[in-house]
Amino acid sequence: MFRRCNEDILLSTWEGSARRKGRGAMSTLAVDRHMSGNHDHRRRTEMPPHPHGMTLLELLFAMTILAMVVGTLAGLAHTAEQSFEYCEGYGIATQHAQVALDRITRTIYGAAANEQFPGCIVVAETINSWRYSDTLVVWHPSGVAANPSGLPQYCELVIYCPRPNYPNQLVEITAPGDTRTVPAVTDTATWLSQIAAIKTNSQSKIVTLTSLLRSCPIASTNGSALRGAVRFETRLRPSQDDWNNFKNNSVNWKDLPWVQGFYGWQMGQRQVWVRMEMQLIPQAPNGSANAANQVPVPFFGSASVYYQMHRQ
Repeated sequence: MFRRCNEDILLSTWEGSARRKGRGAMSTLAVDRHMSGNHDHRRRTEMPPHPHGMTLLELLFAMTILAMVVGTLAGLAHTAEQSFEYCEGYGIATQHAQVALDRITRTIYGAAANEQFPGCIVVAETINSWRYSDTLVVWHPSGVAANPSGLPQYCELVIYCPRPNYPNQLVEITAPGDTRTVPAVTDTATWLSQIAAIKTNSQSKIVTLTSLLRSCPIASTNGSALRGAVRFETRLRPSQDDWNNFKNNSVNWKDLPWVQGFYGWQMGQRQVWVRMEMQLIPQAPNGSANAANQVPVPFFGSASVYYQMHRQ
């Protein structure tokens, strides 16, 4: 400290001498200032440097936190991807169901019908006392029906059912070129055999509506045959029994259960209501459980055909 004070006193003295002596003294002052600056610089550089860098413990702690953050973000990304694929699977199943139900509905709306054939019938098969109503037959001619007041031909029928040997597929089957006349609606045995033959005939035209149909074994034993989870039901108003009772003079014309009371003196309106139900399996997300473990989604639909019944 005393040294610093002496240097300041000398500096002041030299500055006064420089003013009196002129340029020579100023040169000496510059030299002294340069020496004093070097001394301050040396003193500053001799100060201990600030600590820098990380210790091994700090580095390990930082790496642990970084690993936790990265793991959390990876888990969130995987969950988001799984959720997207899960929702996408259900969205695709919904689209398949809408396409299938809309196509069946449009066919039913364009059906032909008369007293002998109500436009739509369900060909049900009974196995081990269980009834499987998974085949819908619709009279849907491409133009004018060959016999509008009689029974249709096989080539005028449109069949909806699970595909044989591929129960996970719901298909539309037609038999173009088969001009045979179908049997009466009450001839169940002939209907079963003929429809089964059309399903497996190589000349039949098959259109797949969906391949996501749920398939289930018909028995609890291993190796049991599978059937597609689709069901059709029809209801007639007036029903066939009501109409037969009227023909037998057991029921009056006005007492028949006409739809919304629509009937006249000679004609009444009959309704054929078709109810549809199917179960579809959403596509499994990548890397998750397979489709066999997916929860099936039920879909429902209905359509109606109206036509005139004549009293005489």
